[in-house]
Amino acid sequence: MNDLLEIIDVNKNYHTKNGEVKAIKNINFKIKRGEIVSIVGPSGCGKSTLLSIISGLDKDYYGEILKNKDLKIAYMLQSDALLPWLTIYENAILGLKVKKIVNDESLEYVNYLFNFYNLNEFKNSYPKNLSGGMRQRVALIRTLALKPDLLLLDEPFSALDQQSRLLISDDVYKIVKKEKKTVILVTHNIEEAVSFSDRVIVLSKRPSQIKNIINIDFLNQESIYERRKEKKYHQYFDTIWKDLDINES
Repeated sequence: MNDLLEIIDVNKNYHTKNGEVKAIKNINFKIKRGEIVSIVGPSGCGKSTLLSIISGLDKDYYGEILKNKDLKIAYMLQSDALLPWLTIYENAILGLKVKKIVNDESLEYVNYLFNFYNLNEFKNSYPKNLSGGMRQRVALIRTLALKPDLLLLDEPFSALDQQSRLLISDDVYKIVKKEKKTVILVTHNIEEAVSFSDRVIVLSKRPSQIKNIINIDFLNQESIYERRKEKKYHQYFDTIWKDLDINES
């Protein structure tokens, strides 16, 4: 796999009434095409800020983000952000309409995703009639419909109950693996990071620096459930837990 993205010496400062505060310090890493990478770290260390910088939403930083100018990036937040006056199908194709790429091919892909996520019978329903898990599936369909080269996920499952979180994260894992998507996931959940990823980047407390990068190597590549059963799973968990250091949280 070739490199899709490279982050070089990225630094981010915030300006407050008490002066300048360094949030991110000398961050360097590469993302390979088709790779799933999770970013974990203490609360408030700048994980989401780093994702905003990578996406191009935050341009107030020092350093370089090397990527192809034609790289298509999609950003999925914790909130599903579905519009309540639109049906879930209308919500799912909203991005296509904004980009003016509604055509037979794009709609066929959306229909495929609705079938994959077992949402066909709810196409004409409104968001208020769906569970949190189903709404998040619709938000994911809306994101994937644009066929991004890089998918940024910012705590997308954290608002869900544990059962829904496991089910949907497994659904997402299966579809991104099948579609060979490149993913960067920001999460507070170590279990999620280990079971979902090819690599986990551990950040320190602010000013955030990379403490460790752990390569995740499981035999099973089909399901996060099966990955969690492997002996290495707990070893990876313990390594990340020690790197995070509970005293930094």
